[in-house]
Amino acid sequence: MQTPPAAARRGTAALLLSCALLTGGAAHADTGAAARCAAKLPIDARAIYDASAPKLVPGADGRAVVTEETRKLVLGGQVDFTKAQDAAMAAASCLVLR
Repeated sequence: MQTPPAAARRGTAALLLSCALLTGGAAHADTGAAARCAAKLPIDARAIYDASAPKLVPGADGRAVVTEETRKLVLGGQVDFTKAQDAAMAAASCLVLR
């Protein structure tokens, strides 16, 4: 069996992270773990985390929040367009811990 192309792997990872964000996971929330995870993020991913975290309230569409905040940061010149997708996925990996 061949390894899927990098784009397919990123797409699969994004889908899994989106599902995790959409399901909420409030019963497993650990803000301390999320903060420790966020402290290790690269600058672009940390900006996305910081912008998205306050908006991830119960009932919020996590995927939409992260997408919108990433878009705003890219358009504002705070996040490099070429790094935005990877940065958003990294931020999401910490956000799902919240």
